[in-house]
Amino acid sequence: MQKLFSEFNSTTAAQWKEQLVKDLKGIDYNTLVWKANSGIDVQPFYTKENLNSTPAPLFTKKDWAICEVIDVKNEKSANAQALNALQNGASGLVFHICQKTDFSSLLKGISIEHIYTLFKVTAEQEKELISFLASVNKGNKCFIECDELLNGKINASKNTLSMDATLYQEAGSNTIHELAFTIAHLNEYLTASSDIKNIHLSVSIGGDFFMEIAKVRALRKLILFLMNQYSINAEVHIHAQTTLLNKSAIDSYNNMLRSTTEAMSASIGGADSILILPFDIAFNDSSDFSLRMARNQQLILKDESYLNAVADISAGSYYIETLTETLCERSWEEFKAIESKGGMMVCLTSNDIQEMISKDAEKLIQQFKEGKLVLVGVNKFQNKSEQPVTAKSRSSNNTFGIQPINLSESFVHQPAN
Repeated sequence: MQKLFSEFNSTTAAQWKEQLVKDLKGIDYNTLVWKANSGIDVQPFYTKENLNSTPAPLFTKKDWAICEVIDVKNEKSANAQALNALQNGASGLVFHICQKTDFSSLLKGISIEHIYTLFKVTAEQEKELISFLASVNKGNKCFIECDELLNGKINASKNTLSMDATLYQEAGSNTIHELAFTIAHLNEYLTASSDIKNIHLSVSIGGDFFMEIAKVRALRKLILFLMNQYSINAEVHIHAQTTLLNKSAIDSYNNMLRSTTEAMSASIGGADSILILPFDIAFNDSSDFSLRMARNQQLILKDESYLNAVADISAGSYYIETLTETLCERSWEEFKAIESKGGMMVCLTSNDIQEMISKDAEKLIQQFKEGKLVLVGVNKFQNKSEQPVTAKSRSSNNTFGIQPINLSESFVHQPAN
């Protein structure tokens, strides 16, 4: 076995390229290069020559928490849903709380010290929740997310930072801009406080399978690199949720296929917890069926695909390693450009960030309308017998007016007469 590989001559990238052109009968190699929306030229193949250093795993963890989303409108029904989720495969809970809540009733019978828990709350509910959690054993996987930056202020007294970067992709940002905004967002908090011990960061995962794997890996590298600039050694938790950007109210079962590959990207990329949003959440109150499917999708990724059996399973892939490094380099340059203008808050106030997002979103929507970006059942292979369904309105309450978009809403469905 030691002599096995020495008996074969290595092949250079130039030789691969030559053979490729020959096999494809003289095709112009440049026609095989794909330009991503972020401006990255994706090559048809990659070799060791594309790497600047020997690749090594970025993380050693293997598993992740399977989450279920719970909109808290009534404490009793929300508690029942949470207990059912935990009894049927979930190992994490994401509570959306927008009203006054009896947290004791909400968490009755739930041992939050043993599971991952994320509370998405308003500023009005945050203090009450902090007070309640201080009276119980909440463990070290319980996080409160009330991201203040997008509302124009920052609390510098926290040693556990929970920030929400999902809006950047939901609003249409390309991958490089999304990473740059996220790091600039984080930097505002690190500048305000050097006493941060834990960082929890939420990010949306889209449908570009390999790019999203590289994005999560790049995000972890960028966070660690940024912390090093401040000599901060905080625990980092990356929470990933499937995007609503590409989810459709028509031919909606396709949403399950989309969210499955998105969850695969998140797990392979190294997310610590993953939330698959139910396939019908964009246009309906989630049913028992859609919630069960969302859990089962992740259970299949673990119990049948064994994605939790190996740490950083994409490490060593020339393609993904190259994408990871490219995303790190280019998003860091964008981040430095934001900092040169005064930082994320200044650029939000001057509308620089909003203009960048708007241009990215317009390009994305145009590609969708032209059929260059395909959503099966929406702008291609339509089910003409299906009647249009009205999607629920989506909005994000932030001071700077950044709003999520949905690709399918920009396309007029043509049902049968």
